Amino acid sequence: MELLQLRYFLDAATTQNFSETAKKFYVPPSAVSQSIKRLEKELGVSLFTRQINKIKLNENGILFAEKIKAALSLIDAAQKSISKTSDIKNLNLSIYINRRIIMQTVEKFSKSYPNTEIVAKYLFSPDTEQVDLAISDKPMWNTAMLREELLQEDILLAIHKSDPLSKEEVITPDLLANKPFICTNKDSSLYSITQSICDDMGFSPRIVIHSDDPYYIRKCIELGLGISLIPSISWRGQFSDQIVLKKIGDYKRTTYVYKNPDTYSSKHIKNFLALLHHECDHELSLTST
Repeated sequence: MELLQLRYFLDAATTQNFSETAKKFYVPPSAVSQSIKRLEKELGVSLFTRQINKIKLNENGILFAEKIKAALSLIDAAQKSISKTSDIKNLNLSIYINRRIIMQTVEKFSKSYPNTEIVAKYLFSPDTEQVDLAISDKPMWNTAMLREELLQEDILLAIHKSDPLSKEEVITPDLLANKPFICTNKDSSLYSITQSICDDMGFSPRIVIHSDDPYYIRKCIELGLGISLIPSISWRGQFSDQIVLKKIGDYKRTTYVYKNPDTYSSKHIKNFLALLHHECDHELSLTST
């Protein structure tokens, strides 16, 4: 029985949705499902009633969730009590977009500041969760968090070389209207951007593939299964030479960092934010050269 396994279970017990839990922990839904199956095997009982595309906590699950919630609370409290007596600092991140750049920053920061423990959640709900920094292009409502611009990048059209569209000098709405689009899921930034740009151009995109996995999106484009609107800097270097990137207008995405006013003045958070800005400036310099 592993600690992460129990955290998967407790979150799934709340959401009663393995996919939602997978998003929070940035793992495939199958990883959550298999982890909970191993837990059930070890316990010798099922914890969920499973139906097609639906799970529901059963009586065993309700009882186990109640005990595990209490146990994890004690573990978290023990960890915090130790942290207060040591020089270890915490940094809680909520990452909605620009994961590549943010995680590059996390990697470099961790090497320079090994005594800072970083918790990164790949969702955007700082209105309901306590975080130090949140990275998103979404506006935040009902919150006192302070906004600071982090990065602005062009939105480009990714097309496979074999598609005749890749040879066009000017991409018009008529050329795009009947093309198959590949896009992230409906609650994502790129889905909103795709809908907004296509609406501005006067048509509704024919989305044939949805996925919450950016790697899978890029793979589908590489296979020539459709076209996609992508962020120029965040996804830089993620395609082979078989993909052509074209500008279809002056469409941009702005990434913001939201700072918790109660914690952002802490030295370790300021150091991370400075490194994050440096990393973004470096990415912009690569674009201009």
